[in-house]
Amino acid sequence: MPPASRPRPRSELRALLRRPEVVVWCAFVICIPFYVFSSGLPQPGDMLMLLLLPLALYGWNGRLLSVFARPFRVLLLFTLWVVIVQYSWATIMGNWGFHGKDTFLLFPVYYVFNGLVMLVSLILYQRYGDAFLRLTMWCLLISVGVQIAGSFFTFYNKYRQAIFFNNPNQLGYYSVLASCMLALLQRKLKLGLLVTAVGLLGCLFLALLSASRAAAAGSAVVLVVSLASNPRIVLAAVPLIAALLLTGPVARALDATEHRVKVDQFPELNFLEERGWGRIYDNPEYVLLGAGEGGTSRFRDAIVGTHEIHSSAGMLIFSYGLVGTSIFLWFVFRVLSGARLGASMMLAPIVTFTVAHHGLRDSMLWMVLGIFLTLKHQRARAPAQAVVVTPSAPVATPPAKPPPASPPAPEGAFAG
Repeated sequence: MPPASRPRPRSELRALLRRPEVVVWCAFVICIPFYVFSSGLPQPGDMLMLLLLPLALYGWNGRLLSVFARPFRVLLLFTLWVVIVQYSWATIMGNWGFHGKDTFLLFPVYYVFNGLVMLVSLILYQRYGDAFLRLTMWCLLISVGVQIAGSFFTFYNKYRQAIFFNNPNQLGYYSVLASCMLALLQRKLKLGLLVTAVGLLGCLFLALLSASRAAAAGSAVVLVVSLASNPRIVLAAVPLIAALLLTGPVARALDATEHRVKVDQFPELNFLEERGWGRIYDNPEYVLLGAGEGGTSRFRDAIVGTHEIHSSAGMLIFSYGLVGTSIFLWFVFRVLSGARLGASMMLAPIVTFTVAHHGLRDSMLWMVLGIFLTLKHQRARAPAQAVVVTPSAPVATPPAKPPPASPPAPEGAFAG
């Protein structure tokens, strides 16, 4: 009797869509760009994640593959430090307000929530494998397509668009995150040339509409690197680029981005001063342990006033000090450890954007990092080793009698 054939991808996806947690995950991915309430408040996608959490955690045995558990454990440590710093300052200042830039209590919730987003992506991958990644990729493409269609019916101002976001920088950041995720999944899932080209060009188009210099540059870098790694994509991309350049929306987007590049709103300031880094060297007493996020009325800088530092890197150093920054860098090291250089470089546009903007509280970033970790996992012929996720050291659970002829794959191997 011949062995059973492996299910085709379409059959896998149809079977997967019968699972309620997968359906809610798809809705979450598609709804990420839809901002209905003010920034900082839960959006429709966040509410779906609250529904997804019990569905995904139900039946989970509390174990993660070691390649997932090591960085996630460090993320738990960083989140604990955020909670300590924020609630310590709330106690010191007697400020128990929950929402607003001058409060402290809500900020730890962002990091706990985003850690759970990352955990859910890892659990669903362990449960459903590559089929989960493929379904996530198609949902992301649908989301990008909806944004492009919506760009023809929404308006922000003369030079920039936000579409369904609250401001253009959020749209620009979304385009960078989406292009990085598509590029990472392209090789793993062996996407078609046309699908890859259309997806990456769509992300670049959204970046141009936002007129964000960091987003446009980042999305362009991802596209160029993808073309270089697979020159055949050029066959599909070049005709699409030529066709798009002849359309009015792309021409207007290019003009808006060019205007933003040429016009420097603060010609008398350097980059760090413009982004509010002056608050760090004006208040060096906070550099060791951190001043916490929020409570900005304590600082009245000549440049950024009482606003936040407009940079994730600057925010980390000032808000959580060298202690928190060191823990976060340890987490980044754990995420990148064992990955191929080409895959790691795909995250460079995200790093560049977050240096120029505040992006650590965006839940989509943590979804991308979760997807990146799944690409490092290579299925072995022997059962994969699992690790219990606790704040203490991981407790490995090897098989009772490991087969001598089937050693597990090296940890951190990048599949693809």
